[in-house]
Amino acid sequence: MDKKLILGCSAIAGMIIIPSVTFNKPIIALIGVAFDFLPLIFGWIKKSFSYESFIVIIVTYIFFIIWLFGPRLAFARILFAELWFITIIMRLDAVS
Repeated sequence: MDKKLILGCSAIAGMIIIPSVTFNKPIIALIGVAFDFLPLIFGWIKKSFSYESFIVIIVTYIFFIIWLFGPRLAFARILFAELWFITIIMRLDAVS
């Protein structure tokens, strides 16, 4: 059950985050980030969740905060998108 919830939240987050990065809309990406954090908040993913995964997630959302509050710099949103894809891959590895 947890695996389906994690994959569902990641899919919804992706459907929101990817277009918002493409069209430079960080406020809309905030909704996707909320869905991305649901598995962490509810503890669905704490099994096999490594220290490296946690560090990558923190760095990813540092770039999101830079993109959200800073000037609309292309490097921050591109790095956020790239690192977000890496966190999804790490999350899928932890779930399977």
